[in-house]
Amino acid sequence: LTANKELTSDRTWIIKGYGYVPNGVTLTIKPGTRIISDVVEKGALIIERGGKIDANGTAAQPIVFTSGKAAGSRTPGDWGGIVILGKARTNRSSTPLIEGGIDRPYGGTDDADNSGTLRYVRIEYAGVVAFANSEINALTLGGVGSGTTIEYIQTSYANDDAYEFFGGKVNCKYLIASYTADDDFDFDFGYTGKIQYA
Repeated sequence: LTANKELTSDRTWIIKGYGYVPNGVTLTIKPGTRIISDVVEKGALIIERGGKIDANGTAAQPIVFTSGKAAGSRTPGDWGGIVILGKARTNRSSTPLIEGGIDRPYGGTDDADNSGTLRYVRIEYAGVVAFANSEINALTLGGVGSGTTIEYIQTSYANDDAYEFFGGKVNCKYLIASYTADDDFDFDFGYTGKIQYA
């Protein structure tokens, strides 16, 4: 993206390849919106440092990220997943780059950094391996600060981890991980936030 964008529930949106929300840009996603991945060019959504996502679903109208394949033929790893990168501290001595072939920097010194909101969001059939020991998880959080809101999230059929935290101080509530191929919850590089109801 090069400017703020809003995704609405009156249509289905397709992510083709890696989509980036850069510094100074906000992606807003309205309740009930459905986002699918291109089948050939597997999609992933990356919120870079200084970018924001405002995805506020509701219990009755969750925001759904899923495979672009037809129901009944979807499998884990049909697309990448969601990656949020912030400016909060890690325990690395230099600025790390996020894995999964993305190679964007994350972390910093602002533990209260705000990357936006994920609320009432389902993430299904995500998780791709870029190369050995370098994957995109259903939800990857790199250096995400405590100003970010993440709650009422459900991941299903992730091909790698459901949730992976690389440093940061974001506090999360109500996280569901179901049918995960690898770890439900994975923590690296000095994550210092709090998680309740997982």
